[in-house]
Amino acid sequence: MFIKNEDFKIAHKLILKHDTIVIFGHTLPDGDCYGSQIGLRDTLRINFPNKKVYAVGSGLPSLFFRLGAMDVVEDQIIKESLAILVDVSDFALVEDQRINLAKEYLKIDHHYESKPFPYAKVMKTNKIATAEIIAEFIATYKLKMNKTIAEALYLGIATDSGRFLYEPTNKSTFLTTANLYDYQIEPKELFNVIYEVEENYLKYRGYLLSNYQKSPHGVIYCYVKKEVYLNLGLSYAYASSQVNTYSNIKGYPIFALFTENLEGGMRVELRSNTVPIREVALKYGGGGHALAAGVRMLKGSEQEINKIVQDLDQLLKE
Repeated sequence: MFIKNEDFKIAHKLILKHDTIVIFGHTLPDGDCYGSQIGLRDTLRINFPNKKVYAVGSGLPSLFFRLGAMDVVEDQIIKESLAILVDVSDFALVEDQRINLAKEYLKIDHHYESKPFPYAKVMKTNKIATAEIIAEFIATYKLKMNKTIAEALYLGIATDSGRFLYEPTNKSTFLTTANLYDYQIEPKELFNVIYEVEENYLKYRGYLLSNYQKSPHGVIYCYVKKEVYLNLGLSYAYASSQVNTYSNIKGYPIFALFTENLEGGMRVELRSNTVPIREVALKYGGGGHALAAGVRMLKGSEQEINKIVQDLDQLLKE
C-alpha cells in the first residue's frame, strides 16, 4: 500500500516552489544514501527540466559508470537552494556541511530521530529504506522514471534490506520493488559491482573472523584499530561498515563492530537479530533503527567499548 498523498504534499509543494534543489546524504554513504540521492535527483531533472537539481557528497564511486556521478556545486548555488536531506536524520550527520547555507530544508528519511527535525519532513520509520519512500513518492505523483532511476532506487532498497532479509521488509517493499522491474532493471549487474571482492577485502574479513571477542550472554564484537585496515589498503568507510560479518552466528544474537577512524575517533555499528538495541546507541549519542543502530564518537577507547558491550550484554541477560 502506498503512502497517502497527504504525507507527501509538503514535499511536493517545496519541490514545485524552488528552482534550485541540492540533495544531501550522510557521511560514509551506503547504497540507500547514494541510490536515494541519484534516484531523486534524476527524477526531478526529467520531470522538471527547468529546475537546477544536484546531488552532492562522495556517493559510491564504483557505481558512477552505471548510475551517475555526484555533482560539484559552488556555495552560491547552495545558498539559493532547497536542501533535501535523504537517508539522514539530522544536520550533524550530513556529509557536506555546506547544507547550513541553504535557503530552505526538507528531509526524506526512514530513521528514528534523536531530536526533532525542525523543518519540513517526510519520515517513515516503517520503511526499510529511504529509496522505498522516494519510489512511493514518484508513484503517488505519477512522475516519469527511467532505467537508471529504477536501478538507483532498487540499489537503495536491496542493500538496506540486506537483499530483502531485514525488518521492516514487508509486502509494501516487494510491491514497490516489483514496479521497478517495469524499467528493465538488471539487479545482477548491480550486485556484480557492489559485492565484488578483492584479496585485501578477504584478508580483512579473515581478520574480523579471527579477532572477535564475546560477552557472557551473547554479544560478539571486534575493535579494529586504523593500522589494521590501512595496512591492507582499505578505506575507513569500508572497514567500518563490515559489521554483518558477524550476522547469524549461532548463540550470538547481538553483534557489534568498533572501528577507529583516522583522527582517533570511533564508528560504532550495532546490530541484532532479535533484541532491540537502539536505546544503547541513543545512550551514547547515536541512533538508528530497533535492530540496526550506530554511534559516531570523537574519541574511541577500549573503556568506552567495554561500557557499550556491557549494556548490550545486559539486554540479553534481561
